[in-house]
Amino acid sequence: MDLRSFERPQEDDNRPGTSQKDPHKTQEREKKKRMCWFSAEEQEILVREVMEHQHKLFVTSKLPVGRREAIWQQIVDKINSVAEVQRTVIDCKKRWHDCKRRTKEKMARNRNAALQTGGGSPAPQEALDHMEEMVAAVIPEEIVTGIQGQDSTDY
Repeated sequence: MDLRSFERPQEDDNRPGTSQKDPHKTQEREKKKRMCWFSAEEQEILVREVMEHQHKLFVTSKLPVGRREAIWQQIVDKINSVAEVQRTVIDCKKRWHDCKRRTKEKMARNRNAALQTGGGSPAPQEALDHMEEMVAAVIPEEIVTGIQGQDSTDY
């Protein structure tokens, strides 16, 4: 058995994990830092503005993509007017998606806890905060509960 195959890589080895650093990857890592969290004010503006334009942004309309992107840019401009960190359309779309996802998860947990059978008192419900209440208003009930009267074994 040749023990050389178990030796540490040479310093001039370019494989990942070696001591030699790739200058391009180091620059990318330095550029790509985690964004600051959205403040409560930024998030409130985001939710309020998205709710105001939800029909144009999400409902299947004949609005061109460019017009929808312009609406998102208007939302971003309003957020950036109060923000310490400049946000992009991508940042705001991602934050909206995350808010919706977390609200749906909490709504589903509350629904499942209410439907549990068994003895004892029901599990406590997680109260939705003000922002989550606003987001929940735009989430159709079927998204959380599923379509009533349908059995998944029918398909």
